[in-house]
Amino acid sequence: MEQRFDLEVSADRPILRLDYIFPGCTALIDTGALFPVWTKSRELLEALGAKVCKRNVLFSGFGGNVYGDIYTLTLQLGSLIYPEMHIMSCENNDIPGYFIFSATMFKNTVYTINDIEKKFIIVTQDHQICRNIIINGEDGIMHVLCETVSSE
Repeated sequence: MEQRFDLEVSADRPILRLDYIFPGCTALIDTGALFPVWTKSRELLEALGAKVCKRNVLFSGFGGNVYGDIYTLTLQLGSLIYPEMHIMSCENNDIPGYFIFSATMFKNTVYTINDIEKKFIIVTQDHQICRNIIINGEDGIMHVLCETVSSE
């Protein structure tokens, strides 16, 4: 199954438009990121239905170690569903976009950033629409557990 999404035409980086969440909502696609991240106010994230799981968690990102909160948020991207996806919340208004979508969100897919046509293309060869993302800490080291779940 192939899905195509619009990227922000004027952006120098791959910024995915998510106007269906709310007007002006965007996500930076970061192929080097391990964790999905919310970069704006926690109040707005909670207004979207996110629930806090754990507060004041140390994780590496943004060029060093930072503290943030882990939330769960059910997110739909086209036909892909991320039920109660774990997402780090770390307010940083210098980052373009409300979200950072990590490479782990697209595990077991073929994804392409087409900078000429300004499209983000996801091909799910396993035809699984449900994807679980769980952030788990062991021995002070954060890990992301990813799996696809049958929609049947």
